[in-house]
Amino acid sequence: GDEDMSLLEISNLHTYFKTKKGLVKAVNDVDFNVEAGRTLGVVGESGSGKSVSVMSIIRLLDGNGYIDSGSITFDGKDMINLPKREMEKIRGNDISVIFQEPMTSLNPVFTVDRQISETLVKHQGMSKSEAAKKTIEMLKQVRIPNPEKVTKQYPHQLSGGMRQRVMFAMALACEPMLLIAGGPTTALDVTI
Repeated sequence: GDEDMSLLEISNLHTYFKTKKGLVKAVNDVDFNVEAGRTLGVVGESGSGKSVSVMSIIRLLDGNGYIDSGSITFDGKDMINLPKREMEKIRGNDISVIFQEPMTSLNPVFTVDRQISETLVKHQGMSKSEAAKKTIEMLKQVRIPNPEKVTKQYPHQLSGGMRQRVMFAMALACEPMLLIAGGPTTALDVTI
């Protein structure tokens, strides 16, 4: 595409929540751009709307949350008015999100292999055996020792730091254009 074009452009974003106590303006007139190949850090205290901004981008707001006004453009697409099915294609494929708490993103009843492989089969159209190979490759990339053993394990069998690495592997597996990390460093050791 055009070199000057931002990969992600958010302007005048207002995301509100209807609550019993009235309207909560969680995100009130936020603007930022992310260019391809660049990193943007968004800093703010707890409850300042960082997560809500992310959820607005990928349109995963809780039932009572809605985008009141503003625009979100990703890779030239209007994200606010994108049909649900197209949104689902982008989410997890072109845009990957790593959440603060690994246990919310990892399914406790599936092995590591199944969780990463399924993403690859669904989004990248890989065969099961290709996906299994790529899964081990991804675990190696995030420096997980004994990846062959780890793929057969369940999230609860792994330490917090290992779960976090598995989440990174999952997020990077589809080679997203945009990677969003919400406070991702909490359970990580300095080496990563």
